[in-house]
Amino acid sequence: MGPINVDRKKAIIDAITMHSLVRLIPILQQLQDGLRLYGIDAVLAQHPKLCQQLFVPGHIKEVDSDFLVSALYPDFSEEGSVKWQREMKVINFLQDFLQKLEDGAEAENQEEDRKVDNQKSGALWESHVAAVPGTTGRGKHLSVRSFFQWVTGHAHVPLIESERDAFQITVNFEHDCESQYGAHRHCYPIVNACAVGITFPIRHLGTYHDFEESLTTAIRFGYEFSRH
Repeated sequence: MGPINVDRKKAIIDAITMHSLVRLIPILQQLQDGLRLYGIDAVLAQHPKLCQQLFVPGHIKEVDSDFLVSALYPDFSEEGSVKWQREMKVINFLQDFLQKLEDGAEAENQEEDRKVDNQKSGALWESHVAAVPGTTGRGKHLSVRSFFQWVTGHAHVPLIESERDAFQITVNFEHDCESQYGAHRHCYPIVNACAVGITFPIRHLGTYHDFEESLTTAIRFGYEFSRH
């Protein structure tokens, strides 16, 4: 109740949130009570992935590098030009980066499987930190899924087949970032999750090492969509 203005923005948002929760919580409690009657809540806790499709329409497909590469829609410069050659190099870097993340995730899963097998057989397991590609230095793992979520805001591919077929990630290239941002030593790729697009600063991505370091940093620290 009361006037709607910027000064009362937080109070208005809090009121809307509280109203939504008050309506939603009883519904979820009733659903939970119903599932508990038949012991389904225990099954959900033990097999969340198997039961996920019971609550979400369509088949949930995990994102992989092949899907991402096929969805890339680069806005190239004139073919054969110097700009076009640099843009092609960045696209090749991106494909290699995504494949490296996927290979790293597979290697990590195999390592975890071996660990579980050794523990089950009673063998001693010496804990260590493996230098697996696609991991961060902060204990968090980068993956194809985390890249996809950073660019689009979603963790899985579109559920509806027509939307999945039409899905694309626009790739833009910034060749003259100094004219826009002034003198600087480095800037990072930025995303537009609403429009599903990513922009690469060509000037700072001369080698694959530069590309990997820049993109990894952008993903780790860019989930709030800030530039700094």
